[in-house]
Amino acid sequence: MKKILLLFTIVFIFTLSAQAQIDITRPIEQLGFNENTIVTNVQGKKYTYQDWSKLMATGKYKLNPVKHDSDSTAFVLTERDEAAENKEMAKAPKPEETKFFKTGNSFTFFDMKEVNSTLIRSADLKGKIVVLNFWFIACPPCRYEMPELSRVAEAYQNRKDVVFIGISLDKTENIERFLKVSPFKYHIVGDSMSLFAYYGVDQCPASLVIDKDGIIRFNSQGYGEGAVPYWIRKTIDEIK
Repeated sequence: MKKILLLFTIVFIFTLSAQAQIDITRPIEQLGFNENTIVTNVQGKKYTYQDWSKLMATGKYKLNPVKHDSDSTAFVLTERDEAAENKEMAKAPKPEETKFFKTGNSFTFFDMKEVNSTLIRSADLKGKIVVLNFWFIACPPCRYEMPELSRVAEAYQNRKDVVFIGISLDKTENIERFLKVSPFKYHIVGDSMSLFAYYGVDQCPASLVIDKDGIIRFNSQGYGEGAVPYWIRKTIDEIK
């Protein structure tokens, strides 16, 4: 039995490692939003990088991927209408749950080190709402949801009882390069192959919301048609 388990672990880690290296030979800076990103309005008119980046900086616009599972994805820039978006998301199906986590189960935390070397102690997470995101650089939908996930994190930045942590397969030096062009407002933990293997995470992106008692209250797998950030906020606000 131990030999079978060891073989499974080796195969699992090899598969994840190979998956994490997809397209990583491209310059990492090109994997984030940059001057080569194709952005249009809903009528199909193309924006220059200077124009769409300035509009995004106002916080009044969002980028919607045309094909969230493709690295050649073009984006449509739309003006935000929070009330309409929330109403639409409330009617939409709940994002697909993962096959490796189950809502209602307890979650085990470990000490983790951020890419800036700050230690996140598992003991310090007790009694807090913890939002987790499993991701890696070469995962298109992981990258495409980051601006909206960051926006959620910023909305709770004054809540000391809510912590956002992004757990990545990638090497710390690669993450640091990537974050310079595509900021992610979570606490970022790199070199996390062992955590992926322990939790059984074999698909990304995956998000969780864990309540103050360490119980999983929400978990999702994939881009979820852009609904994951809405459900994260909804779950946080429902936790007393």
